[in-house]
Amino acid sequence: MSDLPIFLPAPDVATMTSLELVGFINDVRAKKAEQEGKTFPCKNFPELLHKNFIAKVPKVLGLSSAKFLADDTFTTGKGAANTRKIYKFPRREACLMAMSYDYDAQARVFDRMDELEGRINVNFMDFSAFKTMTIAQMQTRVTLAERYSFEEHGQKGSGLMQLRKKEKRQIRNAEDVVNKLSQLELPGFEIEMLEEV
Repeated sequence: MSDLPIFLPAPDVATMTSLELVGFINDVRAKKAEQEGKTFPCKNFPELLHKNFIAKVPKVLGLSSAKFLADDTFTTGKGAANTRKIYKFPRREACLMAMSYDYDAQARVFDRMDELEGRINVNFMDFSAFKTMTIAQMQTRVTLAERYSFEEHGQKGSGLMQLRKKEKRQIRNAEDVVNKLSQLELPGFEIEMLEEV
């Protein structure tokens, strides 16, 4: 038995179900099959079944996958109510599961989560609008850029660590600009430091 706390997903966090993810993955496979002139499903692009997806979840997410389990009540073709086990994933886990199948599916899932969260697609690493921002807005942008870069590309063992290093250089440059602007020296105006007596 582990002494580590188990954190359950917050109820107000946007989630995607395992059923939705299977649908997204199958849509991507169907489009790829169509581009190659094949019918879906086929040998190269098989249809993903929910039961196969469910079996893969613990392999991808490990023991933490159990906290995302949920019951789904649905109506059968004959009108009977039935319950099945599904997963409800927040952004990170939904993207990890989609990525384990297909990078195009991951991109669609990421966009869908943006939509669900009601977020505007903001590129925190874009500092081109710095000239039009106040110093406080610049400081906020640098803070958000650092948080975004760390959360998305800063995990140890991630293949995206090279991107994180590049982003850190950009962030450092932006911090330098903010520091220079927020600590301007005005000619003919000196601030004397008071020494304690």
